[in-house]
Amino acid sequence: MEVRIKSRKLLEAIDLINRLIDLEPNEKEWPILKANVLSHSGDSDSAKTAFEEIIAKDPLRVEAYHGLAMAYSDSGDDLKAVEERIREAMVRCKKDVKDLRDFKLLVAQIRVLEGKHEEALKLYQELVKEEPRDFRPYLCQGIIYTLLKKGGEAEKQFEKFRRLVPRNHPYREYFMDNMVAKKLFAEKAQREMAGTKG
Repeated sequence: MEVRIKSRKLLEAIDLINRLIDLEPNEKEWPILKANVLSHSGDSDSAKTAFEEIIAKDPLRVEAYHGLAMAYSDSGDDLKAVEERIREAMVRCKKDVKDLRDFKLLVAQIRVLEGKHEEALKLYQELVKEEPRDFRPYLCQGIIYTLLKKGGEAEKQFEKFRRLVPRNHPYREYFMDNMVAKKLFAEKAQREMAGTKG
């Protein structure tokens, strides 16, 4: 399956994931993976349906809301309805600090997708005040400052990220060993933003 995904043979990968779902129907990761692969294959409608099915079974599954937001964004749909549902989920998970924080990060990411970088930065700064040891808001702020061509500020945020990210975390390898990744991400986001404005 990994080989199929890496070689962009996504329809074959989906067939394999369907078999894995049949073999392990209680495994929660397979449906998420399938929905994400559908999204990456360009089939936004099927991806949305798959994420909706996951949310119906697990209404507080942050990854499903994230995927749904990305599918809506990719298909050019308005993100307001997804954000409203995320806020409803946030109310339901008040006792679970980790999930609540993940949902807040997702709302900030929606602001980025909408091109509202200043609003996103404010949300990330609030998240830093709440929990200064979480590396994710620093990484996100660094990427936004890179988009805004504020290299000095971006580097300060990336430095905080580098200090805090655990040694074995996948983000570390992606952004530490290949700092070109952040530049590519920023360029991709700029191209997408230019496409939505034009």
